[in-house]
Amino acid sequence: MSGMEEQGHLADLVEQLEREAMELDGGGDASGVHLLFRTVHNLKSLSAYVGLAELAGSFHTLEDGLDRIRRGKEAWSPEWSDQVFRSIDLARATLGGENPTPAAHPAEKPPPVKHTWGLPLGEAESARVADALLSGQGVYRIEKLFKSGLSLEDFQGLPVMEDVAEQGTLLAIHPAWEAYRNGPAEQVVKFLFASPRTRAELEQVFFDPLIELQAPQPAPAAAPIRILIIEDDASTSALLRHLLKKHGPCMVAGTARDGFAAFLKAWEQSQPYQILFLDLHLPDLSGLSILSALRRFESDRRVPHNRRCLVVVSTASDDLEDIKAALVLEADGYLVKPLSPEAIEEKISLLKETWLAEN
Repeated sequence: MSGMEEQGHLADLVEQLEREAMELDGGGDASGVHLLFRTVHNLKSLSAYVGLAELAGSFHTLEDGLDRIRRGKEAWSPEWSDQVFRSIDLARATLGGENPTPAAHPAEKPPPVKHTWGLPLGEAESARVADALLSGQGVYRIEKLFKSGLSLEDFQGLPVMEDVAEQGTLLAIHPAWEAYRNGPAEQVVKFLFASPRTRAELEQVFFDPLIELQAPQPAPAAAPIRILIIEDDASTSALLRHLLKKHGPCMVAGTARDGFAAFLKAWEQSQPYQILFLDLHLPDLSGLSILSALRRFESDRRVPHNRRCLVVVSTASDDLEDIKAALVLEADGYLVKPLSPEAIEEKISLLKETWLAEN
């Protein structure tokens, strides 16, 4: 994308964020937080890519908070809504070339963000910095004073270059050797690099002053897969729970109504189930009715396809019409009883890989 296209895409994402935030404040359900998280993640990534470090830092802080909310570790609140709109104001001021008006302190103080990397970056170098930030690495700079006269081979074989290669990835050098060769008798050369190591760890390797521009950001631990089992047969539900509990917490419901109530409650608490094992022949309602209601719920709330609950029908029925009906309602698997541990393990492993790969 060109610079103008990137700015235009950022502006469109800001408009989208505002619409989603207003809908959530207007009484939208908890799935709105997931939509908000996705938009903020895209804004953070694109802001970092185009070199808007302050804006990327603001969206990074907001993304962390929304991640806690969508995982149920924190509740959505007016303070978080205020922080969303402060980030929107900052984005518009940045894109419009204005200095944003200082806002009140947010509920959670953002980490300090450096406004410059301290040396000019080309497009390829900026992209490398953005990739490093997105991967959670820290960004550091070392400045050394050199006399003129180094050959290209000596310049490329400097000990600091070797240390950087061992500890991380070189992002940029300024001046490059050609400019250094034609420069003054003494000049400062700046080395910008990325590393997953902390400043304290790197200071055990580098004896030159180390400037930390962005500390490493540890990746959030993946939330465990949450599994719902709707099954009225006690022996089958016990087998399923025993085999599935190692993949994540399991909830068992013996009726269709109790199972669907558990599904809805999990959404209200922003802790939706990722996988459902569903019996077709339940004492109160057909499992197909529950599958239909579940897909309608997801459709009404515009749940992205990769966020839908993965449903495995587990039933004694091998009737072709039942199989067709389940597939029409977008079941993700169909197991015929009696269930074997091997078939269950194979299916849950496949579904778990699918969920983690898409999220």
